Amino acid sequence: MKRRTLLTGMCALVGTRVLPVNAQARVPRVAFLIYGRGAANESRIRTFRDGLKALGYVDGRNVLVDLRGGQLSREVTDRLATELVASKPDVIVAQGYAIRAAVARTKSIPIVCVFSGDLVEAGLVKSLARPGGNLTGIQLMALDLVGKRIELVKELLPKLARIAVIADPQHAGEHLERDVSLKAAARLGIQVSYHPVKSFEDYEAALLAARASDAEALVLFPDTVTNNRTELTAAFALEHRLATVAGWDNYVDAGQLISYGPNLRASWGRLAYYVDRVLKGTDPATLPVELPAVFELVVNLGTARALGVTIPPSILLRADRVIE
Repeated sequence: MKRRTLLTGMCALVGTRVLPVNAQARVPRVAFLIYGRGAANESRIRTFRDGLKALGYVDGRNVLVDLRGGQLSREVTDRLATELVASKPDVIVAQGYAIRAAVARTKSIPIVCVFSGDLVEAGLVKSLARPGGNLTGIQLMALDLVGKRIELVKELLPKLARIAVIADPQHAGEHLERDVSLKAAARLGIQVSYHPVKSFEDYEAALLAARASDAEALVLFPDTVTNNRTELTAAFALEHRLATVAGWDNYVDAGQLISYGPNLRASWGRLAYYVDRVLKGTDPATLPVELPAVFELVVNLGTARALGVTIPPSILLRADRVIE
């Protein structure tokens, strides 16, 4: 009994579950460092867990999943990253700013991630084919999707003449997305105003500037700033009767109009494959970064009705999900 009590106390310190005392094999520990909060993050964690389960991993039996974070605070995330690295997990799963926090603290513990920007531009990997360090995973940015979003909003609003792009210029690869957007808009005869947001505090000012530019639609690049202001954007767009197009479905779940981009559930489920490979001995330096393989078009019909926008049948027929 004393030995079991001691084990329980030790496991509580590192935030893991207690295994049976007679367990012989060492159980690998997967540390999940979360940046941000809300239903979207919770859904992705569940999907990741489901992916592990599909590969035969049962939390508390043959793997320990140690969740940390869940706050939109870089200071807290930095502290938790330091604690996690010191506890020496077998692999770290990270998202958002937590990726940089983990990479800054270890060059030896494998890190797998889902990254919204360009991993090469961010200096986190040498190339997608051969990452070359201790980090690999899935990169959500796919430039061929950016132009299609502009085409989509033009299909939605045939008389569209002006759009406003809102994005964080510090987001790795943002300038590439912006260039593709400008070229796509020019082909369609659409003028573009650009409104950079470097912090959450800048966001409302950017929305007001976009409205003042006489834009008829907002284009939201998926980054940490816009991703954590989805409901604010939806309310503003509804108040000022602006269509919105984004890259991820949670923007539309929050009340924005339409999105086209990677299926995030598929990407987070796929991340379990990377953890499995690393736990079985694959060096992350040689494990290629993947781009999304599954995409989805999501439409919010309730928002369309509130805006007085008629969704063309050509879009509805292609939609993977329609929110009533």
